[in-house]
Amino acid sequence: MRTLCLSLLFSGLIVFLVSHVTVAQDRLGDPLPEGAVQRLGTLRLRGGISDLCYLLDGRGVIAVGNRLDIWDLAKGELQATQKVCDAGIVSIALRSDGKAMLVADGSGKVHEWDLENQAVLHTFATDQSSLRSAHYSPDEKRVLTTGSRPPTIKEFELATGNELVAISGKMHYFHEAIYGPEGKTALVNGGAGSDPILAHYDLSSGEPLHEWHKDYYAHRKSLVLSEDRQRLLAGTRHSATEWQIADHALLQKFSGHHGHAVTAVAYCKDPDQLLTGSRDGSIRRWNRLENKVLLRWCPHEAYVTHIRVSPDGERVLSYGRGMVAETSLADGKFTVAWERHNGPAEAVALLPDGSTAVSGSADGMLRTWDINSGECLSTIEGATVGAYAVAVSPDGTRVAAGCKDGIIREFSLPDGELIRELEGHRGYVRSVAYTPKGWHLLSAAGDGSVRVWGMEKDEPMHVLKEHRGGVLSVAISADGKFVLSGGRDGTVRFYNLQTAELLQTCEGHRGWVEAVSFAGDNEHALSSGRDGKIYKWDLNTGEIEAEMVHGGWVRALVCTPDGKTVCAGGEDRTITCWDLESGEKTATFSGHQGHVLSLAVTPDGSRLISASQDTTLLVWELTH
Repeated sequence: MRTLCLSLLFSGLIVFLVSHVTVAQDRLGDPLPEGAVQRLGTLRLRGGISDLCYLLDGRGVIAVGNRLDIWDLAKGELQATQKVCDAGIVSIALRSDGKAMLVADGSGKVHEWDLENQAVLHTFATDQSSLRSAHYSPDEKRVLTTGSRPPTIKEFELATGNELVAISGKMHYFHEAIYGPEGKTALVNGGAGSDPILAHYDLSSGEPLHEWHKDYYAHRKSLVLSEDRQRLLAGTRHSATEWQIADHALLQKFSGHHGHAVTAVAYCKDPDQLLTGSRDGSIRRWNRLENKVLLRWCPHEAYVTHIRVSPDGERVLSYGRGMVAETSLADGKFTVAWERHNGPAEAVALLPDGSTAVSGSADGMLRTWDINSGECLSTIEGATVGAYAVAVSPDGTRVAAGCKDGIIREFSLPDGELIRELEGHRGYVRSVAYTPKGWHLLSAAGDGSVRVWGMEKDEPMHVLKEHRGGVLSVAISADGKFVLSGGRDGTVRFYNLQTAELLQTCEGHRGWVEAVSFAGDNEHALSSGRDGKIYKWDLNTGEIEAEMVHGGWVRALVCTPDGKTVCAGGEDRTITCWDLESGEKTATFSGHQGHVLSLAVTPDGSRLISASQDTTLLVWELTH
């Protein structure tokens, strides 16, 4: 009896332990990929979407793939996920009572979806190639659908799915058709070269009432009616325009978006105000009567393709370049101030303590992070038009940022104050590095040069110009005596830092050399690039000593301090680790949703930090 009881107890213990196995989470409680111990930033409301809208209570609905994600935007929390169809969703439209919505999918079907009961109320096939959108009629008994190529507009009876009318357009393609003022006509935008890009059709006859506005093209989510349904707002290649529907007369032209296209538009609750979203990532709030910009803010890195105004008229839900954002119409501030980059995390470096990282982003910000807790410790502004390279001084008091405008900016790490700006490069500064004692700072740029800067003067001590094309990476030996550089000419070059003498040129890569590193001593180098290969070089002979194949474009490379392991990351979103003595792969990490752009390893070699195009950084365990 005792043996049986012990057996049952032991079995129960096993069940208990298995049922309580937990998945590693970041500081917000979101799961981490296998092998990762922390995420710096967050992926919430990141990634590709097809459409979005508000519910009547102010929550957001985001169409992702074949599902609808419902978010509490005030808290930044995902509340529910509802799978609607098998094919990917292409558009959504909320019914006036907020209980159901029209969902158009990539297979050409339209579904009316019950949000509360998570069930299909109606569904029908449109037989339209490249279905782009579906909209309720004003009485919500009919549905207007748009096919892109060939350009078609169709109207259906919602309850039965019966086709009521089919119209073939004259444009090269249609983006989106919406109902006119009384639901008896359709307004559509599209592209037709130098021909008109707006059209107005009679739904009873299928005949065009008017075709107008010659521009290069219109944008998909850039067609909307005013609240009184008497005016039409459209975004095009060069501006936004507002039209009186009754006579198709031009009311206003809203231009001045720094030469960028207007990719999304919306009317505000105030009938005299409207919004335009631009290719530069900005949103502008206009007084439409005075044609005056009241506020401009930049919630996105680029391409604002969706804009919706909240039911209370106080907030705007937008999407651009892989990010959903909710911001205030009053001041442009984010509803949830996420600790994250708003653009790709282009570069990462570690402070000497090994527990703090600095990241640089295309959003023009530097951030410092506690890699253990995931907390953002500070932000540094001023890396104009984006930081594409970062380096930390050996004493941890300075950070250098290589910027898109060709300038290296040095900041004080304790307070983020700008120390100096080093000018001379032309083109992106792609790599920066401090010498081990902090006496020099090196930079490499798209102008084909490597520059050696002293810490007191703002003029370079040496300018190395041996590469034939842009220089993408630079590395300094552990003793500070030698320099490696990799460039678009496919070569790795080895220099004496003190004399600026070129000691060796290593040729073998097919394509750009994106990253270089010393391999534990001054006699061996590592490189990687577009050809997907990692080479270990003998710097005395310039010959390849070992070859490792990552596969795909390798954008980042780092060697552990002991010279035993090399890690590479690239456009396949993975990181591979290799034993340099045997040439064998020892680990593969995956979990980023974008290209891996930069890597750094802690001084003790126990952890790896990866920076990604998906705007986040991940911390990986290298030792077990």
